[in-house]
Amino acid sequence: MPKIRVHERALAHLSRGLYRSPASALRELVSNAWDANATRVEINTNYPKFYQLSIQDNGDGFTADDFESLMSGGIGNSQKRTNDQPLRYSRPTIGRLGIGMLGIAQICGSFVVTSNPKIGKPFRARVNLYDLAKEKMDEKYSELVHDATTTLEGEQISGKIVDVGTYDFEKLNGETPFKGTLIIVDDVAPIFTLTFQESLKLGEFKDMPREWRQAVVRVLNKAPSLQVLGDYWRLAWELSAACPIPYFANDALPKGIVRERNAALESYNFALHLDGRQLFKPVLLRENPGGYTTTHINPGPQTVYGKDLDFGGYIVVQEGLQLKPDELRGILIRIKNVGIGYYDQSMLDYRFNEGPRTRWLTGEVYVEKGLEDALNVDRDSFNRFHPEFRVLQTYVHEVLRNEVFPAVYKNIDARSKERKSKVATKRNATVRSVLQEHGNRNVRIVRRARDEEDEMKSTYSSAHRSRDTVEVVVPNEEDLPTGKASRQLARAILAIFEVALLESDRSTQRKKFSELLLDLLKRW
Repeated sequence: MPKIRVHERALAHLSRGLYRSPASALRELVSNAWDANATRVEINTNYPKFYQLSIQDNGDGFTADDFESLMSGGIGNSQKRTNDQPLRYSRPTIGRLGIGMLGIAQICGSFVVTSNPKIGKPFRARVNLYDLAKEKMDEKYSELVHDATTTLEGEQISGKIVDVGTYDFEKLNGETPFKGTLIIVDDVAPIFTLTFQESLKLGEFKDMPREWRQAVVRVLNKAPSLQVLGDYWRLAWELSAACPIPYFANDALPKGIVRERNAALESYNFALHLDGRQLFKPVLLRENPGGYTTTHINPGPQTVYGKDLDFGGYIVVQEGLQLKPDELRGILIRIKNVGIGYYDQSMLDYRFNEGPRTRWLTGEVYVEKGLEDALNVDRDSFNRFHPEFRVLQTYVHEVLRNEVFPAVYKNIDARSKERKSKVATKRNATVRSVLQEHGNRNVRIVRRARDEEDEMKSTYSSAHRSRDTVEVVVPNEEDLPTGKASRQLARAILAIFEVALLESDRSTQRKKFSELLLDLLKRW
C-alpha cells in the first residue's frame, strides 16, 4: 500500500518560524525549566536597549552528552519524559525538550547554552543557525539534507535529517557556573531590537510602574488593547498569561472562583521574572459597578474514543463594562497549566450572537488530561475537528448558552429594574422638593389606582390641599400614552400643573406653573 509522507524540509522550516510571537517561543523555554524542576526563571531583555536576551533557571540542568544527543540526534525527535521519576512539588509534566530551544531562532542567529546539572559536569556550547537556511533547504540537492536512522521503541527506522546550524563546545575556564541552565542570545535580530526600542516611545505607556501588579492595575487594565502598548509590554502580558504561574491572589477574580486553582499553582513553587519584575497572571477583576456573573466549568473526567479527557475552569462576565485590554476577552485553553495561544474571542467558535455581552466575558479552561493530540505543531492552536477538542467545545458552548448568558440577561434585567426604581425615587423626591420650596410645606405624591372600566380615567391627575398638606394624585407611568423615556417627566409635569391649579386665579396659576416647571427642569 503506497505511503503518504511529509517532506523533511517542511518540518525543518519549523525551526525558523514555529511560533507566532517572541512570547510563544520564550513560553516553551519556561516550560522546559518547569520540567527541569526549576523554582525560578529569569528572563532579561537588556531593557531598554534590547541588544541581548537571556533566559536563566535554577533547575536540574542537563549534561553535554544530553545536549549533544539532542542536537545531533535530530531536533524534534526527543520524546516527552518517559521515566518514572515524578517532578518536584507534584507538578504535571508539560512537554517536550527540543524544538522549544530553537524557537528563539526567530529572533537571533546564534545563542550560547550553559548548564550546570545536578548530576554530571557543567558545559557551555554555542549554537549557530544558518542564514538563509530556508532557501538552502529548498534547493533540489541540498547539502543540508542527510540520510539518518532513528531509534523508536527499540526499532531502527530509516529517514532523513536536515542541518539547520552548528554547535561548538566552549571552555568554562575554571569558572563554576550557577546551578541550572542559562541561554544567552547575543546575536539578536536587528528588527527585534528596533521594534522593542520603538515600543517604549508610546507616550503615556513608556513609564510603567516597576511592580507588576501596579503595572497591570494602572496601565494594562486601562489600555483598550495591547496594540497601543507596543511589543515590549505585549511580551510581558503574553508571558504572564501563558506561563504556569500563580494569579495575584486567591481573590484575583470575583467570588473566589480561582481560589483552588491558585492554591495549586502556588504549591508548584514556580516563579517567573522579566527584567526584575515577578510576573503573575494578568487577570485582576474587581469592583465593577455592574457586578459579575461567574460560572464554574466542571464536567468531570470522561473518555473520548478510549482516551481520558479531564478539564475544568471558569467563565466570568464583567457585566455592563467591556474588558480591558481587549486581549483578555474570550476563553483561553491551558494544557498542564500552560496557555495555548491567545484568549479565543470567538469563544471556541460559539454560534450565537450575544451582542456586546461577548465583550464582557473572559474565561480559562484547564485541561488536566487529554487534548495534547489535538495540538497543532506550533502549540499555539488546535485541530478543531479533533474529537477531544469537539467534546470540550460542545461542553463550553452548552455552558455559555444554558447557564452563562441566561444568568447575565437575568442579572441585567434585575439591575435595570433596581436602577429604574432608584431613579424614580430620586425624581419623586425632586418633585416634592420643588413643590415644598415654592410654598407647599408638606407634599404627598400618590399613584392613581388603575380604572379597569375607563382607561382614560387612569391617566387623570389631581391635587387637593388641606390645612397643612398638599396631596397630589398622578397616574402610573405605565398608563401614560408616551414613550418610556418621557413617562417620569410627564408625571412630574402633571404634578406641578395640578398644584399650580390650586392657586386662586388664572394669572397666579400661570405664574406658579412657570416657576415650578423651570425649577423642575433645572434639577431634572
